Amino acid sequence: MAGTFEGKVALVTGAASGIGRAAAIRFAEEGARVFCADLNLAGAEAVAAGIGKGASAVQVDVASYASNQAMVDAVMANAGQLDVAFLNAGFYGAAEGLDTVDEALFDRLVAINLKGAFNGIKAVQAVIATGGAVVVTASAAGIVGHPANPAYSAAKHGVVGLVKSCVDAFAARGARINALCPGGVETPLIGAPDVAIVPAADLPRVPARGMGRAQHVAEVALWLSSPAAGFITGQAQVLDAGLLSTFAPVMLPVGP
Repeated sequence: MAGTFEGKVALVTGAASGIGRAAAIRFAEEGARVFCADLNLAGAEAVAAGIGKGASAVQVDVASYASNQAMVDAVMANAGQLDVAFLNAGFYGAAEGLDTVDEALFDRLVAINLKGAFNGIKAVQAVIATGGAVVVTASAAGIVGHPANPAYSAAKHGVVGLVKSCVDAFAARGARINALCPGGVETPLIGAPDVAIVPAADLPRVPARGMGRAQHVAEVALWLSSPAAGFITGQAQVLDAGLLSTFAPVMLPVGP
């Protein structure tokens, strides 16, 4: 995929760490001018500085439509085009079952994960280039229920439905939109550190139902944004090392 995004402009939200950081670095390695967006501006600036190559940082609160619009306006003012948007920012929250989810946490999870996706989609749709692509991070929890955090799962289910419902709006501009549904990923969102980006061919195979790296997800985001995926739109791409491929293992009773 070397040079796939040469001359293109890519916007990545949630770029200060985790999947967003990995994607920002990889888009740049493939030739894109990258805008790193995050609520954590210092973190986004650090990623942009590490990238070099004309990368820029912009602050965004995805739960605010005005902030999303200001982010897109900044991209257009500085680059004059937007070819790829990876709307990846998200929030999991401290939840361990329904009893631990109160109204405030529910509202925050929906505001960031679902309303945030809507705000980003609305803001980029008006300017996305012909031939462009939008990828939105949902979750495997957007395909099946998640008993530990039902509000998060509900929000991510909403993201999948939102993406599918926006196909025509993007098709009218000659662009595509898809969702990513990762399973377990080792990122700062769950307390894991960011790790160095490696050549894509050197990424390790993930064991069945194992945890992936942020870069595993970033590589799929790049592919979905590329011309190679030109036949794909309105889909929820699962990447989970087979986590959702079968019923959960049956625990047989133990006894004499």
